[in-house]
Amino acid sequence: MKHLFPLLFLLWSVQTFGQEVKLQGRVVDAETGEALPYVNIYVEKGNGTLTNIDGEFQFQAKDTDVLTFSFIGYSKQRIKADKVSDIIRLKPYTTELKEVTVLPIDEREVLKAIIEKLKDDYRECGTWKRKYFFRALIEEDSVNYIAEAFMDAFSVVNIRYSEILRGLQSYDSDAGKGKLPLNSSNIHKLIEVGPMTIKSNLWSRVTKPLQRFSDTKEFYVAKFQNLYGEDGDMLYRIDFSLNEKGHMEFCDKAYIAGTAYVEAETLRVLRFDGSCINCKARMGLIAYPTSIDFHLEYDYSNGAASVSNMAIHGENPFMSYRALLFAIEGDKPGADKQKASGPNIVTALISAGFDESLWSKYDIVKRTKEEERIAFGK
Repeated sequence: MKHLFPLLFLLWSVQTFGQEVKLQGRVVDAETGEALPYVNIYVEKGNGTLTNIDGEFQFQAKDTDVLTFSFIGYSKQRIKADKVSDIIRLKPYTTELKEVTVLPIDEREVLKAIIEKLKDDYRECGTWKRKYFFRALIEEDSVNYIAEAFMDAFSVVNIRYSEILRGLQSYDSDAGKGKLPLNSSNIHKLIEVGPMTIKSNLWSRVTKPLQRFSDTKEFYVAKFQNLYGEDGDMLYRIDFSLNEKGHMEFCDKAYIAGTAYVEAETLRVLRFDGSCINCKARMGLIAYPTSIDFHLEYDYSNGAASVSNMAIHGENPFMSYRALLFAIEGDKPGADKQKASGPNIVTALISAGFDESLWSKYDIVKRTKEEERIAFGK
């Protein structure tokens, strides 16, 4: 009997701490079966990953951990690690809520409050920085190029003043010789985009739906829709498009249209899916018309609208590109050994250098097959 307690203690210890498991799978819309890109997957805030553009994920966890799968506009799922399947299906919010009376709202006052809350967040927390994982993929006829980096950036309302901590870059030598002339482009500034931007030269002259209420009222149509989750949460989905005056004013000027997902109770913006119309991307001395689509999410872990993740896709007749930005836990050792700033992200990557240990410490967003091939020839 005297040997029983140590044996039981040993079994309890093993069960308590669990074993590491590598999880891989795909997240889809439960109704349509379509892949869901940029779904948050985490054990706790700051310890997680995103699905990639194909809805795929990889994640290291203990078999006793409970993972949360979260995407704004869809009901969350919490699944124990050893029960995670190859396909995770998330249910979209519905527009119907039975047996509850929903009172009408003053949409103009709601829009005013949303904009003022973003401004207040910046005034109170505008100097708050976060650490991010960044990936960019650029494809053109002569070369395909990929860059990955860990960076610091001011993060409230929009990304700005980013600094590279460590990074890597590679190009597909089978497609051609040399590298893209990104040193003379403005592509690296695209991550500063948002429905409201502050201290961003590239986006300061672009009209945005949540920048000033006077512009919103004068140039946009804002169409409201109520969305309801299984747990009773309610979102406002607000679609912004130009009105007749806006079309006349911006026939050849840059503006942003898109959809905001706003928490109804707090009027906090949680997600914005947008397009920038009449934008231009500079390559060398020439600026080319470019279509730009972006997905942006905020979280309020610091009590303010901080960018938690974003994705951008753009193209013109000469090239296509996409970028991904994902907030990571900021207190892991080794990330602050070196900082490098420069006129753009490429020169900063070169001077910062590569530290393989960072890539092994974090669950970075799973590369697509094309990204893996360009980065490592696999």
